[in-house]
Amino acid sequence: MLILVVVAGLFLLRESHEWPCQAVDECFGDWLSLNGPRIGHEEPAPIVLVAINESSLATHVWPWTPLDFSLFAHSMHQFHPAVTCFEEVLDWERAKLPPSELQKLPQYEKILGDELIRCPKVLLAARLGWPDDPQDLPALQEAPLIRKVTGDLRQVPEWTAIERQPNEPYRLSAAIGFTNVSERRGPQDRVPLILRYRGQIVPSFVLQSVVLWSKSSLEEVTVELGSHVSIGEKFEIPIDSFGEMRVNFGAPRTVIPFDELLVAGEQADSKQATTAPVRQIQGAVSILARTDRSARTLREGFGSRQSEGELFAAAVATIQRKAFMERAPIWFDLLLIAAAAGAAWWIPRWRKVRVAVGSFAIILGYLLAAMALFTWKQIWLPVVLPSGLASFVVAYRLAASARRVRSSDHAGE
Repeated sequence: MLILVVVAGLFLLRESHEWPCQAVDECFGDWLSLNGPRIGHEEPAPIVLVAINESSLATHVWPWTPLDFSLFAHSMHQFHPAVTCFEEVLDWERAKLPPSELQKLPQYEKILGDELIRCPKVLLAARLGWPDDPQDLPALQEAPLIRKVTGDLRQVPEWTAIERQPNEPYRLSAAIGFTNVSERRGPQDRVPLILRYRGQIVPSFVLQSVVLWSKSSLEEVTVELGSHVSIGEKFEIPIDSFGEMRVNFGAPRTVIPFDELLVAGEQADSKQATTAPVRQIQGAVSILARTDRSARTLREGFGSRQSEGELFAAAVATIQRKAFMERAPIWFDLLLIAAAAGAAWWIPRWRKVRVAVGSFAIILGYLLAAMALFTWKQIWLPVVLPSGLASFVVAYRLAASARRVRSSDHAGE
């Protein structure tokens, strides 16, 4: 039995680093981040997601005009955010506006432009893509670049065109960040901090927002693929070889629906107490993004969905709180296998009920210990390996008991 336990453990160890077992372990890590106690992180991070939800779209029908977006920028002036971010690309040529709105578009664009100039720092979204004809590459367009990069750049996702970007007047008075996310088979619990455009490294929307909020510049950003992204001496963000960071969805953050923000703006104008938690906006990163059902296209785990804006807000909160999640090292998995192998000396002597109850109690204690460790050190433990080993031990013990019963029956005959 000892040999079988070791073989089963090594098999599970290998599979736990492949899909779908890896996705199960990562879902467990996300569950820990969402349900574990948040010791030391009771206060929300300085990030506010202004949510365009179903009620917001009921009064402001999509697609929005520049006038709708200018309402957000106007409300932000009163509450003094450090960075005002638009997760939607401000590109009206591609918007399907009704004819009546198209006639007023130049006037609306000027109103929005005036509001953006009043904001101290503005971050606008852009999106990378590919040309319709791969053989006919468009001209290289200007983009923000990160020059201090080491490591194998071939693993960073690359695009050959800027598919969508804000209109030129807005680009001149704002920073640009790219909102592309990787296509994952499992839950979307990682976000890219860097991307590749025609061989050049460009910042993602998340990285740009943190750079602006920390009063830094892209010249202070250094990237070591497979290790970290540094923003001067202020942040050292762990990333993998693809330039992606694991998101801690348990990092506390503030969400204010768009229509409630507008009401709070009117209340502030009339010197009344605001009903929305607008105090969190001062000095924070504020992101306007859709969170309605049709925008929730990314898997979050356990069957739930999220929008890109919700993912970005959680990522910014993770960086601001430095709540970086880390998986337990490989030696911990080997220690689990060694512990199970050691128990294999005694398990054949135990009754099958004792083995089943004992395995259940051990797994329950393991889950409690995993939650305590995550709360303490933000380290998440694997769940596939211990649960798989426990299931194997119980199944083997029950099968061994059944073989002994059949052998006894044959001996009696």
